[in-house]
Amino acid sequence: MLLAHLSDTHLLAEPAARIGGHNPAENLSAVMHALPEQLDVMVVTGDIAENGNPRSYQLAQSMTAGRADRTFFLPGNHDDPDAMRSVLGEVEDLRIVPLSDHWTMSLVNTQWLGHDAGRITDVTLARLRQELRRTTAHVVLCLHHPPISPCDNDDCGMVDGARVVDGLRDSPVRAVLSGHVHQPFDTVRHGIRFLGAPSTFRQLRHGGDPHYTDTGEPPAGHLLELRGDGGIDSHIVTAG
Repeated sequence: MLLAHLSDTHLLAEPAARIGGHNPAENLSAVMHALPEQLDVMVVTGDIAENGNPRSYQLAQSMTAGRADRTFFLPGNHDDPDAMRSVLGEVEDLRIVPLSDHWTMSLVNTQWLGHDAGRITDVTLARLRQELRRTTAHVVLCLHHPPISPCDNDDCGMVDGARVVDGLRDSPVRAVLSGHVHQPFDTVRHGIRFLGAPSTFRQLRHGGDPHYTDTGEPPAGHLLELRGDGGIDSHIVTAG
C-alpha cells in the first residue's frame, strides 16, 4: 500500500500569494508533481492553511483531489477548526480508518487552541488506547505535533508527548506520522518508528534565537510503502 504523507502546506487564500519569500501553492504543486501518479492513501498532517481562511482549505482540496483513493486532513496549530470543517468535513479528535486487511489508520487531533505546542486530551488518549487494544491490523497513527520532537523548544512538540509515547507501548502501532517542525526525521521508540514529514512550504532548522530559520531547501513530501508484514519502506520526495 502506497501512502503519501504531506504536511505544513500553509496555503493562503489566493494561489498566487506569497509569504516569507515562498508561494505555498506553487510549492505544493511541485511536490504533487514529484509524487507517483496514483496513490492508495494521502494524509496531510496539519497546518493546511497559514491563517485559517476557508479558501485555503478549498485550495488544498482541489490541489490534492484525485491523486489517491482516499485523502485525509488533520488540523495543526495554524488551522481554524470551523473554517476547516466548513470545507473538509468534521474535525474529529480521533478517527479510526481500516485501510486494508493488514493496515488501519488512526487520525488524532493534537491541536491545542491558542498554543503552538500540541496535546491529546485524557478522553481522546483513553479512546485511542481502547481502539488499539481491539485492533488486530498493523496501525499507522497520524497527528500534527510530534510526540518525540527533534527540536527541544516547548513549542516544537507536545506537552504530553512522553505520556503518549508510553501509551503506545505494546500496541499494534508500527509508525507515528507527524509534521509541525518542517523537517524530516526517523527515530524508533518501543519498536515504533516515529517519522516526521518535511514541509511542502519550507524547511526549517531549529536551535538558537529565534529557535528556527529557513534552510532554503526545496519543498518536499514523504512517501511510504506499508507492507503486509507490518514493515514500512519510506523515503523523501523532493520537488524539482
